[in-house]
Amino acid sequence: MIPVNFSVVGLLSGKRTDVSALVLLRGETLMEHVEEGAMLVLMLVRGSATVSRSRAEGLAGIHLTPRCMEPVWLTSPGTYTLVARDYTVGVRVVRRRGDA
Repeated sequence: MIPVNFSVVGLLSGKRTDVSALVLLRGETLMEHVEEGAMLVLMLVRGSATVSRSRAEGLAGIHLTPRCMEPVWLTSPGTYTLVARDYTVGVRVVRRRGDA
């Protein structure tokens, strides 16, 4: 298990944090890479999308469909694929590794 040392106050203070809009057309794909010690937060405001991650050596990956206005916290290192099922608008927050 990897310890995650993030505070919500530190996340909102803007240090080592990138906040951007997420706008995808139906069928569009976005690849996101989460590094060791970093995290990615996705929150959809409109539309629907699927987040998936495959693993090496045939191990089971993840496959989830976030609901609108419910954040998805991706903290495990790896490459994630976001596929828009219909017109999707949301917020993307990337918190990079560093001292809090």
